[in-house]
Amino acid sequence: MVNELLDLINDYVSCSTYMCGSLKDFYDVEGDTSLTSQNRSNAIPEQGNLPDGIHFTFHGNGCYFEFENGGIDVDFGPNNRCDGFDLYRLREYWLMSKKSVYKNLTEEAFMQGKFDEIVKKGFICNPNWNPGKELFYLSELVN
Repeated sequence: MVNELLDLINDYVSCSTYMCGSLKDFYDVEGDTSLTSQNRSNAIPEQGNLPDGIHFTFHGNGCYFEFENGGIDVDFGPNNRCDGFDLYRLREYWLMSKKSVYKNLTEEAFMQGKFDEIVKKGFICNPNWNPGKELFYLSELVN
């Protein structure tokens, strides 16, 4: 179950990175300019549609993306990172988008103890960064 949960985490990170990249590309957001600041300055609307039927809606310090057969809720981390996650976001992503892919995962996989097990093994970590102090990251991506 731990391996499949790690696969889901990698899938989530890939999807969130793709969605945020698509949003940046569509609205010509350059380099380190944050999506949140572009939204707050009205350079990117509160909600809209991207190619391939992707719908987005900004919320607080993040964005929800809805696509065919699912959706993903992304909170932005420091330096415009979009690869952070928590147990709630992973569970929602699995339920809405990936339950048929990760068939061996059950609700038990989303219990805090299973998540803590992955943290203890060093696969993921919470660097306690602002914004998004609750977000975890793949350890290999934290520099």
